[in-house]
This record gives sequence, structure tokens and C-alpha cells, in this order.
Amino acid sequence: MATGSTGHQSVLDGLSMISIKLAPGNVEVVKSLTSEGLNLNQRLDLIRRINANLGEEIFEFSTCNRVLYVGFSTTCDLLEKSILEAFELEEAPFKKYSGMSVWRNLVKICSGLDSFMLGELQVMAQFRDAIAWHKKNNLLSVHKATFFDHIIAANRTIRKEFGFTNTTESMLNLATNSLEKILYENSDVSPVVLGFGDMGSKAISTLLELGQNDVTVVSRSIGKCESKYPELVKQVRLISFEEWHSCTNKTKLVISTIRAEKPVYNQNTPLPIDEDAVVMDFSWPPSIDSSIIVKQSNYFGMQHWIRESRQYGKEWDYTSTIKKSEVAISDVESKFMGALTDRNEAMFRSRMYKLLEELSLEWVSYDSVMETEEPLLQPFSREIATWICMKKDGFSIDEIGDMIFQTKRELNQNLLQKVAHDVQQLVYGLSAKSTA
Repeated sequence: MATGSTGHQSVLDGLSMISIKLAPGNVEVVKSLTSEGLNLNQRLDLIRRINANLGEEIFEFSTCNRVLYVGFSTTCDLLEKSILEAFELEEAPFKKYSGMSVWRNLVKICSGLDSFMLGELQVMAQFRDAIAWHKKNNLLSVHKATFFDHIIAANRTIRKEFGFTNTTESMLNLATNSLEKILYENSDVSPVVLGFGDMGSKAISTLLELGQNDVTVVSRSIGKCESKYPELVKQVRLISFEEWHSCTNKTKLVISTIRAEKPVYNQNTPLPIDEDAVVMDFSWPPSIDSSIIVKQSNYFGMQHWIRESRQYGKEWDYTSTIKKSEVAISDVESKFMGALTDRNEAMFRSRMYKLLEELSLEWVSYDSVMETEEPLLQPFSREIATWICMKKDGFSIDEIGDMIFQTKRELNQNLLQKVAHDVQQLVYGLSAKSTA
């Protein structure tokens, strides 16, 4: 039985991840797989459905440009099958990762090394929120959540090393230059922001910083906005969707951040905008059907931001940064593996001492035990546990028997035979388990 060799495997064995990243050719597929347009109850139902299909816990993470699922004690193929069944799809162009490559790729994603904009901050905040949400809804056990804690710790190290702490906070900053140009050419646009969530609040703040004092915000939950963003609410005109739809003045700039499974505005529900209006859609899936925009050149949706982000990447020496990041991640990975070993060895030691102590209580009631031997059995069980835990390179069943019979403690042979038999049976049973 190799006590030291199981340290990493208990966490990494069966660790699987499938993911798909948004690109011009797969927009519809990603749109059908993301949870971005779902409300919290719908998202919870979806994950529980996948859990039921798979029979194991999973972690789901959707952002504006990717969807990924992490599975435990499973394979990528089984994870993919369960997800496709939940979405009633035949196939999807997932990339698949197993074992340590799951950890490495999650570190890259959370550190902004695999984002539209190299080093963006928003994905880490979204990742933290996703972990907290899974924990809150009992979708992620404490043991499995520890795996993600290591990813967050690695992210801090990588971001600090590459100076990513000074880079853009979100994709909205990618649009700031576009906004500045629009406002420079026409300052009298009276912008309208759809949605007052996290993304909406950032859009509002950006417009105010750019000198826009006539900002209208359209929200489904006005009361909630007033309590969550009291200072911002004082600086804007906050109205309902019904009020906006009935307005006679047509806006020239719309920024949409609303969440919806399908476009809210389409051929049947047109946008109340000027025909020359500029529309920026930061929703994912899109909240506005681009076909209803008269001037297509005035529509800035997700595919536009993908193209823009590739140019923004040039301000970094991208290739060099990625190469350096591989070295940095390898260094962090070594620490992670060491932490896994330490943690698993500590868990193994704790379990072994507990199991041997339980056996010592049985030995006390054994027929052959003498009254003078009873006080010796619990210390002897700890001695055996210590010997087992110190054998980093493993040991044979016969070796543990020899160790017991060679004890200097004054115990009769029948009792020693009982002890040896019980311990050997215990060790044999543990060695047959991958998580021993």
C-alpha cells in the first residue's frame, strides 16, 4: 500500500471540464448553451437537471464569451452527454480537459490570459460569484470547493506578476473609446441604458464620467435599483420599460445590459429609437435583434466586441506574455500540488489514527486480553498508526505484521495475532480504494 502516492489523485482523478469559447462561427451554439439569459431559479433547475443526468456534482460557469462545466469523479464524455441531454442538443464543439489540465485552464481563464482582452478583471469577479452561488445552493461540497480556492489563490499570483491589476475591469471599458467618439461628434444624444444591474451601473458611471448629465435608465425593478445604487439613482432619470415605450422622443444612443433568453426587441417589438441611433448591446445572449436596426453600422453587439478585442490585444506583447505565463503557472502548479499532498496526507493521518483507535476499543473486549494489557492497547494503536503514516514509499501487508509482532510491549501472542489480523484487514481494505 503506497500511502504517499495517493495525495494528488484523490482530488484530480475524475476531474473533467468541457468548455466552448465564443467566436464568430459558433455564436448560436454558445447562445443555446449559456445560462446568462436565465434567472436564478432557471439556472438552479438546469444544474440540478445536469447533476441528475450525471449522478455527480458539477460546476457551471457562463460569461459573455464562454461556457464551461467542471465535473468530479467522471469523464469528459459522460459530462458532455449529460449536458447535451439537459439542453436537448445532439452535439456541440466543446474542448475537453482532464486532471491537472482543468486546473491550469481555469487559472488562465480567471487570470484574464484567455479573455477577449488580455488581463481583464471582470472574469475573476464572475468566477467568485459563481462559486459562492453554487455553495449557497448546495451544489458544491466543501471538499470540492477547496479545489476552486486554489485557483483563486493562483490567480492572485499570476495577476500580480504580470501587472494585470492595472488593466481594464470589464468589456465595457473596451467600448469607452467608441462612446467618446460618438459623444464628441454629437454631444446631444440623451443616452438610454437598459438594465440597472452590475453591467448597467458600470455603463451609467462611464456615461456620467464622460459628461453626460441627461441619462435615462430603464429598469424592471425600480425599487431594487433605488436601494442598491442610491447615489447613482440621484444622477439619472429612472423609468420603467412601459414608460420608455410610450415616450414620444426617440433616443439616439441605447446601451443594453438586460438579461434575457431571447431578444427582447425584434421585428414584433421594435426599439423606440431614432433611425440614426447607435445601439450598443452588452447583453449575452443578445437582447436586441440586430436585423431591426436600420443602419447596421450603428449596431455594436458581441461579435463587434470580439473583433475589437483582437486589436486591443496588440498593446500587450501577447505571444511573449503567454509564454511567460506558462512558466509562472507551472511554478504555482508545483505549490498547488504540494498543498494537495500536504492536505491529503493530513487527512490520511487523521483517518488512520481514528480507525486504529476504534480498533483498540474492540481489542480491549477481546477474550485473550489481560487486565494488565488493556492500558497498553490504545498507545499501541497510535504507534501502529504512526508507523503506517511514516511509510511514505508504501509497505507490504507482511511488513505491518512483522512490525506488530516485534513490539516490545508486553502483549500475549493470541492478542498480537488478533491485532495483526485486524490491522492487515484494515490496510488491505483501504489500499483497494483510490481515495485511501
